[in-house]
Amino acid sequence: MNSFCAEASRPSRVPVTSLTSSIGWPVRRTVLAAVAALTMTAWGSPSVQAQTANTGPALTGFSTSNAVLVYVDYVTGLDNLMTTIPAKQYRNNIAAFAKFSTLFKMPTAVVGEENNYYGTFLPEIKKLVGEGGKTFAPRSTPTAYTADFASWLKATGRKNVVIGGISIDNCTLHTSLDLLRNGYNVFVIVDASSTNNKLAEDAAIQRLIQAGAVPVSWLNALTELGTDFAGPHGKGMMEIIQAHWPASTVGAVEDTTPDGRGMQLPK
Repeated sequence: MNSFCAEASRPSRVPVTSLTSSIGWPVRRTVLAAVAALTMTAWGSPSVQAQTANTGPALTGFSTSNAVLVYVDYVTGLDNLMTTIPAKQYRNNIAAFAKFSTLFKMPTAVVGEENNYYGTFLPEIKKLVGEGGKTFAPRSTPTAYTADFASWLKATGRKNVVIGGISIDNCTLHTSLDLLRNGYNVFVIVDASSTNNKLAEDAAIQRLIQAGAVPVSWLNALTELGTDFAGPHGKGMMEIIQAHWPASTVGAVEDTTPDGRGMQLPK
């Protein structure tokens, strides 16, 4: 665009003072005061303040009193295909996540089915069923947000869902999206959820974030629920961390301070 077109297409801006210069001072003062009042009202309105203050679930978080735990399709017929996290670390992370239910005594849903195709629930997940975790009838949909699940969740009276499962780009994704559509806050344990290729995992996590879900790690979720190592859940939290955090390490580790202190990687 040449300079003539740029000037011709630029909207003209007339200062308020120009509009009021031809009128008397009392009227001019009234007009200026009205403009100032409108400006202050607009910027100070609750809607504008809400836009500038982030009060979404990433900040408000979740607790043992307002969240539920959901374990999606942790079965032996699928876990062998999960490759975006190394197998040993992945199973370690699932085991850590499974211990949340036992430690915090929160409402727990175990979704999935056992049959010739899917196999059986992983041992650490089957334990939760024995402890009273809610199970549901077999489903034909990728999402676990069925009518029975929705009724159970509504009956808990809780609006925050901490979820992990197989796979992050299919059943865990669709369940999370349906939870969001129905007004729940969703926190996805990404290191206890996996799939069979990195590109699909990245796309799933991006879509979850764009939809309003919050990705978290099992360690982040554990300490957010436990809140204080000096509190009632402190001992249990530390036991889970000592048993599973070093074992969740991915990649080579070089100990630059080998003085015998601190956590050691499993041999």
